[in-house]
Amino acid sequence: MEAAAVQREPWTFAQKAVVVLAALQLIFATAGLIAEPSIDFGEDAVTERVLGVDFNGVHALSGFLLFLPAFYFVRRPDWALYYAIYVAVALILTGIWALFDTQPAWVFTFPNNTADAIFHLSTGALFAIVVAIQLGLDQQHSG
Repeated sequence: MEAAAVQREPWTFAQKAVVVLAALQLIFATAGLIAEPSIDFGEDAVTERVLGVDFNGVHALSGFLLFLPAFYFVRRPDWALYYAIYVAVALILTGIWALFDTQPAWVFTFPNNTADAIFHLSTGALFAIVVAIQLGLDQQHSG
């Protein structure tokens, strides 16, 4: 009996970019968890700034929950694109909320909410750029 190799399509730009961005975000979340591992809620929750962003265990855990699934969704090109859209929207919406509130979603504590908002908005923008580039590449290949 001979093993047959499965021919796989080369990865798309979106698949590669999602892996890179998610990996960087997971490293950042891990650094935040190490810096302040407490799982505290509310306005008195303890936080520690990591590269300007307020972190504690809750914020780090949310990063794990948002970015770990990327490694499943990149298995298929369309899933990677849908994932990037979802993450872009989620980050941009939470970034807008963080601009106006030091306790977005009544869970996170962002004493330095402007820095956190900028972080969320810029990361969301990166995922949105990935989507735009991939859609442009797809249109080029189909046209």
